Amino acid sequence: MAAFDSPLQRIENMLKGIVGEISGTDTDDRMYDSIQELWKYELNTTKDDPDWYEKANNYWEDEENCPITDDGVLQGYGRLTEPDVRASNIFLDNVLKLRPGLELKRAADCGAGIGRVTKHFLLNRFEKVDLIEQSARLLASSAVYIGEESIRTTCVNIGLQNFEPAPNSYDVIWIQWVIGHVHDVDCIRFLERCAAGLTSNGVIILKDNAAEGWTFVVDKEDSSLSRSPEYIVLLAELAGLKSILREKQTGFPEELFPVLMIAFIPNEESTKRKIT
Repeated sequence: MAAFDSPLQRIENMLKGIVGEISGTDTDDRMYDSIQELWKYELNTTKDDPDWYEKANNYWEDEENCPITDDGVLQGYGRLTEPDVRASNIFLDNVLKLRPGLELKRAADCGAGIGRVTKHFLLNRFEKVDLIEQSARLLASSAVYIGEESIRTTCVNIGLQNFEPAPNSYDVIWIQWVIGHVHDVDCIRFLERCAAGLTSNGVIILKDNAAEGWTFVVDKEDSSLSRSPEYIVLLAELAGLKSILREKQTGFPEELFPVLMIAFIPNEESTKRKIT
């Protein structure tokens, strides 16, 4: 884990330059004032303990935690699918206005789970969709869940920390409710690889929880964290991306984290600060 130390220090210094003091917490009420402290604590496991990624995979592989339903993958909030899909369609339409050359031939659904986003949204907009998912159990259920339209999908059983799209392969890489499972340094590397996997007018779209009042909030149960908007955007910029559109999801219950949708494209003028 020592390989992450120096990059994390640089990320932390940059983040402090944007937000000032760093403040984090977790669901065990532990408090943090440093992302280095966060990752040192979370990655401090023995060889017999599951690591950060194994903990997350173990959570989603357990049917008691996540039945094969919308309610299961949305942790009791299956009713959010309708407003979620409606907002995603509007956001994609707005991206198309900014990127008129964007084609809708092939998309990647990152963190696809059972294929909820693919079934209700992406297959209605794209010719083909690749489901990228670490949980073999969830992915194996996708064909039945999606139904006959699953013929237009391809399943890729891999975590985002290891996913490497082929160059020039995707018009849109859709990353929803999953980036919080990815370590900061792995996140930058993943987004760099995604940028290389885009077609000429392609877009990376990130849709995820946004921590408000905190730099980050860690969910100990499923091994994930919600980052502040500044934190998310910094990691993307360090991957050589720039945001072209940002919108907030509407119609969700107030007790939930705010959800942001951000569209990124490669920043051709970037003088990317290499930290990985």
